[in-house]
Amino acid sequence: MNTEETGTRKPADFNEARALLDDAWDRAKKVYKEAKEQADIVHKQAKNAAVDKEGKKRADEAHKEAMEEAKKVRDSIVNVAQAAFTEFWRQQDADTQDAAAKAKERSALAQKTHEEAKEQADIAHREAMSQAGDGQSRKKADDVRKEARKQAKQAYDEAMKK
Repeated sequence: MNTEETGTRKPADFNEARALLDDAWDRAKKVYKEAKEQADIVHKQAKNAAVDKEGKKRADEAHKEAMEEAKKVRDSIVNVAQAAFTEFWRQQDADTQDAAAKAKERSALAQKTHEEAKEQADIAHREAMSQAGDGQSRKKADDVRKEARKQAKQAYDEAMKK
């Protein structure tokens, strides 16, 4: 797991990213529940201590405000974890696109090299055929071209495996 300067943990893989998000949700629920319980206790005591309608109204407003603050704390915990989870997937996507682009480049280069090797084999074959007089020389030229094309195909296949 990586740690940035801000102290935010950076997940190394999907399972870790998911675990961080799940932990954040659990912490957020716990923090919200505790804050709500505390706000409810204070609210109940404030309402019991209130002597008039205005005091009870202020207690209700304070309780409502405390609940809003608890929701904000809960949401900010989840938002930080969600941002880390989203960043993990953004980075995964960027890495995948980069790998795909490199694979495409390798494929294009391998295809070009393969075509050039086949062309060279054909040129050498034409020259050998023009110089060959008998059937045995022509057969040998055909065999050499066939072997050169086979080697070009093997080189292409090997390049595509990388």
